[in-house]
Amino acid sequence: MGKTITLISGTLILLLFACKMPEKKDDRRPEEKFFTKQVGNISFIIPQGSLAYDNREDLIAKCLDAIKSDLQIVKIPRFTDSITIRFVSSRAEMKKYTGIPAGGVAMIQPLEIVYLLDNVKEGGPPIKHELMHIITMSAWGNPDFTSIWMKEGIAAFAENQCNGYNVEQIYRFFSANKMLLPMDALAADFYREPEMIAYHQSAYVVQYFLANYGVEKFKDLWMQGLSNFEKIYGVSFVRVKSEIDKTVKHDYPNAPNIVWKTFAEGCQ
Repeated sequence: MGKTITLISGTLILLLFACKMPEKKDDRRPEEKFFTKQVGNISFIIPQGSLAYDNREDLIAKCLDAIKSDLQIVKIPRFTDSITIRFVSSRAEMKKYTGIPAGGVAMIQPLEIVYLLDNVKEGGPPIKHELMHIITMSAWGNPDFTSIWMKEGIAAFAENQCNGYNVEQIYRFFSANKMLLPMDALAADFYREPEMIAYHQSAYVVQYFLANYGVEKFKDLWMQGLSNFEKIYGVSFVRVKSEIDKTVKHDYPNAPNIVWKTFAEGCQ
């Protein structure tokens, strides 16, 4: 009998304690809903209630047009890989998925997926840039370490505009203001160089290579690295650099009046 009373008393104490405990709030965010669409080999995932969702058909059309434009640049007739293009609502969300709070990220492995930031009001995400990464790496594989500048350069050239200037104009500004980076530095450790110079300088060099020497030599350099430049192109890089400088001065006798402090904050 005594044991029974003790058990009941203990149960009452537990019940009373439970009644006095404050309710725990559920801080979990409501599950986000997505709009999905399949167009041929491309899957689109767009968060509902976002700017991207409001502009979804326009963005999907821009993605499809970007693939066509990128394919023309690299002279590849078609792109048939199954890929996913996913729009995200914030840089924090971008970092959650990719580890990088960027405006766009292209990932080849384990799945071919492009993440694009929902920034329609800020000039739009870098659609051509990120899709060029997918197309070139799918076709040619990862570049040689000393050709990383080519991977980023061709993606920047795919956009071919930043703050109202094309990549040749930007290169001309760098040249006139003695801001060009040594090619050896770009080849040695691209991502340690000043971003806005490295990307746009590389973009015009890529444009020049493609226009004057063709995509096959470009692809060979992509795979074999800068140390094989003269073997592939049959001319020294110093000679080509001189040709590039003459070309931009001919095309733009007066360097653009770029306000560098503003320009360096990024493309809009």
